[in-house]
Amino acid sequence: MEDSTTPTEVRSGLPTTESPGRRRVELLRGYAVVAGMLVVLAAVAAARPLFVQVRNLEAVAVDATVLVVLAVGLSLVMAMRGIDLSIAITADVVGYLVAGRLLAGSGLAVAVIIGVAAALVIGIVNGVLAAYLGVPAIVATLGVNLLLTALSLVLSDNGTPQQLFTAPVDVVRDILVFGSDSWGSFRLLLLTAVVLVVIAWFATRRTIWGRHIDLVNANARGAFLSGIPARATFASGFVVCALFAGLAGIMLTARTGLAVPGSAQPYLLDAFTAVYLGSIASPSGRVRVLWTVVGAVFVSLLANGLILLGLGVAWRYGLNGALILLALTLGTLRRRTGASERQGPVDSSPARAGRPGIAQQRGVIADGSNDRCAQSSRCPPWREPER
Repeated sequence: MEDSTTPTEVRSGLPTTESPGRRRVELLRGYAVVAGMLVVLAAVAAARPLFVQVRNLEAVAVDATVLVVLAVGLSLVMAMRGIDLSIAITADVVGYLVAGRLLAGSGLAVAVIIGVAAALVIGIVNGVLAAYLGVPAIVATLGVNLLLTALSLVLSDNGTPQQLFTAPVDVVRDILVFGSDSWGSFRLLLLTAVVLVVIAWFATRRTIWGRHIDLVNANARGAFLSGIPARATFASGFVVCALFAGLAGIMLTARTGLAVPGSAQPYLLDAFTAVYLGSIASPSGRVRVLWTVVGAVFVSLLANGLILLGLGVAWRYGLNGALILLALTLGTLRRRTGASERQGPVDSSPARAGRPGIAQQRGVIADGSNDRCAQSSRCPPWREPER
């Protein structure tokens, strides 16, 4: 008889139901991170009372919309252990294309369609390279980043800005209204960000596609061999990520009334910081949409607080780097602690010696991979077989 204490997660590599005690520990860990964020913000508020005034918080909420949309899109890729370094330049290119079409008299609808189409093409290229051609995601998106940077310089004649606020009012009225007007008490940019967050949350938590994302994250090779479209799921993450980046670029152009190559680059590091902070604050320790929003809001509030404290950009980049390192360190410690808690007692009796377990009988090795996958050319290319 097989040992019933063997964790299912070790045998299959798929997520399982955790014990109530372990769940409470994870909740306390996540809330401790949130409490730390609140302590930092409280310290800033104590030093600069202007920080918590309603007018300042409203301004921060509008400024955070671009970062929230970018970070949520990035979280869809990072939820499958991928990475996308082209989100900022995608936002730049789409924003510049939309501004250029508006100044050419194409109208807002046509300009947005062209910008969204460009974002989808960029996402498809990233997805094909990373999911189907086996190029590491960091290399593929870095290459696309460099190509798009060159393209943006060519399109802009070496960085010539597109100034919407100096153009005829009839040409740019719609996009400037979108960037500055309100619906009731809420800015249109803020409402747009909320709608996109809700769509992303619903897609990842209430649809089959979201379940596929979780399975690819847990065990891409096992998901592939189970008949799940792992490659298509992985590729679709890049497509949606690029779409969100393009929408963030349009929102940035609408808010500033200006399209300049490189204007979205500062958001790249902030987006990664938001995703990592959200993952360590999450009780499950995984990348989740709503927790990514929490991380993005904290990063935006912290940046505003540093400005009010009179600290320069160097402090912002330094703190973002420190937060990323802290998130990675805490995430590694959490995984090691969780792995040690899940390991059951080892049965070293002679009766068990040399006897294959269920995992080995089914062709699945302990780390969740499949020994037959090493000889299969159909295995997902982003998860190389372990020898």
